[in-house]
Amino acid sequence: MGCVTELLTQDEQAELLTTVEDWPDPEPLGTYLLPVEKLPPEIIPEPFRPWVMDVSYRMQCPADFVAVPTIIMTGSIIGTGCGIRPKKYDDWLVVPNLWGGPIARPGKLKTPALAEALKPLVPLEVRARKEYEAAMKEYEADRELFKAQKEALKSKMLEATKGKKKTEGLSLAELRQQYLNLKEPEPPVWRRYRTNDATIEKMSELLSENPRGILLFRDELIGLLAGWDKEGRETDRAFYLEAWNGYGSMTTDRIGRGTIHVDNLCVSILGGIQPAKLLAYLHQAMNELENDGLMQRLQLLVFPDELGDWELVDRYPDKKAQELAFKVIERLDKMDFVAYGARLDEGERIPYFRFDNEAQDLFYEWLTELENEKLRRDDPPALLEHLSKYRSLMPSLALIIHLIDIAAGAAEGDVSLKAAKMAAAWCDYLESHARRIYGLVGSVGQRAAAELAKKIQKRVLKDGFTVRDVYRKGWYLLNSRELVQAACDELVDAGWLKPVPEDVPGRQPKIVYRVNPKIFP
Repeated sequence: MGCVTELLTQDEQAELLTTVEDWPDPEPLGTYLLPVEKLPPEIIPEPFRPWVMDVSYRMQCPADFVAVPTIIMTGSIIGTGCGIRPKKYDDWLVVPNLWGGPIARPGKLKTPALAEALKPLVPLEVRARKEYEAAMKEYEADRELFKAQKEALKSKMLEATKGKKKTEGLSLAELRQQYLNLKEPEPPVWRRYRTNDATIEKMSELLSENPRGILLFRDELIGLLAGWDKEGRETDRAFYLEAWNGYGSMTTDRIGRGTIHVDNLCVSILGGIQPAKLLAYLHQAMNELENDGLMQRLQLLVFPDELGDWELVDRYPDKKAQELAFKVIERLDKMDFVAYGARLDEGERIPYFRFDNEAQDLFYEWLTELENEKLRRDDPPALLEHLSKYRSLMPSLALIIHLIDIAAGAAEGDVSLKAAKMAAAWCDYLESHARRIYGLVGSVGQRAAAELAKKIQKRVLKDGFTVRDVYRKGWYLLNSRELVQAACDELVDAGWLKPVPEDVPGRQPKIVYRVNPKIFP
């Protein structure tokens, strides 16, 4: 590595190379992102494919930004309404509860894409709110009637104890029985599909009222992750780690809230994040002492390549494609999965599908390759842990794809070979993204060097700049002394820069960086 310790001496400085010919030929900078598989349109479920591709084209954003959130959202609609038992005889159950979202630099349209992907939830939420408000009016009337009946019976019982005859011929015992038979009306439940923020106490309430589960959506995931790290919220992180499986239960006792029991602890998580802000959590995942498996649960994090040349697109949305996607989500929301082939064993609370015979063979073949090959490679432990969670990811995706086809009227019965093949293809696609994402940890210096090289070639920095000149500007990936120094070291190694000590009266020499003129066209 080129570094400050390899500086020119004062005598050498006097003989500093000044002509273009005196400089070495700069080396090309290494790529700082591992290659990633482009999302194959054919693995997007067919009922969603025209809609996803239309949104992607009109917005001029990667299709990944729409397809991945749509899959996570669909999984949250299914939730614990249905699971899959991936093995033919075993009772191992997988609930299609998924976490993830797009990774992109600011201004790359991940926020509008997320909003588009979640639009199918809007009519469901509007309907649920109207139903809740109507039910609340009936509940309030029933509650007042209950209170009136209760007070009337109390009055009659009081009269009966005094021996008075205003009790309509009823004995005290009969009045007592009438009082016991009074049933206080149950308040209606507001069907919730998502929340943007909630304490774990409130989340427990929401889950107790919405046993299928709920989607936790944050436009920027960093806000959620940083919140879990705040003092006083130490238990939040543990709560959500437990909620990832989707089928756990929990009972909490709180003064004021009382006892709340959650049958199905099922929370899906969706949001976008910037690569620079993700780095701290990736470093934590790579540290075996600090790793708690949080990052590895974000199975559907994707970091696609940015699109090439921008194209002006201004056309009407494909309403037919949109209506089909919305209708599928609506049907899944109302679906009684047992009526469509799911099994429900006695004493169990979550119905389940299995693979059909052909799909079962494919899953066994796929699982064997995962266990014997991919999980035994010489990869970073954090990445291997991430890939190990594909054991449940593949069947989850197969179930989601199969149920989408059922809701569209294109499938029935057990999970099909078609759905299993698409799920396996999704795992291959997601693995390439996981390798790019975890690879960010080892390439921070290279990435910072690439950003610094762009600034130099645009002549934003003058020849003879210092590390301080750079990090004071607060540029992306160049906003700290450590990152800028790492970037300069990389560029010195590549022959782009030459570190030179410059005398400062009464102080240690400061280091300035001379720029190789050969880097300019």
